[in-house]
Amino acid sequence: MSSYYLDERFNTLEFLTLPDDELLTFIRSNSFSPNAEWAPGNPALHFFLVNEMYSDIRRLFNLIHERINPNLCDGDYFGKKSLLILFSLLPNTDDLMLHFIDLFHEKLNFDYQDSNGRTAIHYAIILGRVKVVNRLIELGASLNIYDNHGHTAFDYLNCSHKIICSTLKMIDIEPSRDTRAPSNTLSDHDGHPLMLQGTYLTQRKDVIDRVRKSEPVLIKYIKGHPAKWSTFIGDNTSATFDELLKLAKSIANNKRKSLSTIFVNEVLPKKDQITFAEYLEHLSKSYSGKSILEKCMEGHALLTQQLTNFNEKQESFSMTF
Repeated sequence: MSSYYLDERFNTLEFLTLPDDELLTFIRSNSFSPNAEWAPGNPALHFFLVNEMYSDIRRLFNLIHERINPNLCDGDYFGKKSLLILFSLLPNTDDLMLHFIDLFHEKLNFDYQDSNGRTAIHYAIILGRVKVVNRLIELGASLNIYDNHGHTAFDYLNCSHKIICSTLKMIDIEPSRDTRAPSNTLSDHDGHPLMLQGTYLTQRKDVIDRVRKSEPVLIKYIKGHPAKWSTFIGDNTSATFDELLKLAKSIANNKRKSLSTIFVNEVLPKKDQITFAEYLEHLSKSYSGKSILEKCMEGHALLTQQLTNFNEKQESFSMTF
């Protein structure tokens, strides 16, 4: 069977928008498996998870959990990560990860090590995941397994900012991103990739407020094609024009299409300009102003106290025998 990303029944992801009963019918009639490869070495659930499709994953857990292999790992290229480890690397998944653990705790291998030799609790401690660490310990996850650097999970309690950031970037999480942002970079009000002054901006409250003040005029530069390339929106600056023209030429060359059908360079209607401004206002009000890195550091402070006490109790218990 070919990878799902090559199959037009799946690669647009439109099937995930179906109501529950229709989705179940689609899954059965098309023999969809959440364990099958979306791309080589990248199972479907891993693909959905790393792309932060959390509501879709929750639906699949609730609808077809009996079809899911909770210990399935991705391939060598991606680091041989289990679903549990991948969850541990995504700092905004506490509730969904705990739901996953509750569903599959009798089957899960809590001490599985990826290609770095790290377990889920290694990563959960590195990223300050207090609720997750506590639950993993309750279920018997070991704090004493050594990774490829010779460190146990406990050794990472006081790890550096550099280790936290490099761990987040393993799966393309931007450390400076707001804790309430759904993705790394700012998109337009319809979810299209957005370039301003030649760059893709990180979703941070201060960045969004700066964009609001600049009142950019938005232009549709690249007309998208479902499952092949996205529609790209940008401001009316020469830097953005140049970058997106370069991208359009690359798409046209790779897809063997006429550049004029891809690079449209159309100013968005006034109603879209207004909707975008309202969208930015909503984001500004809803974002926390705290970065993911700051959240991880706060978690470290709590875990340091909790796990130091836990370790002291363990050592005291051992000395009585």
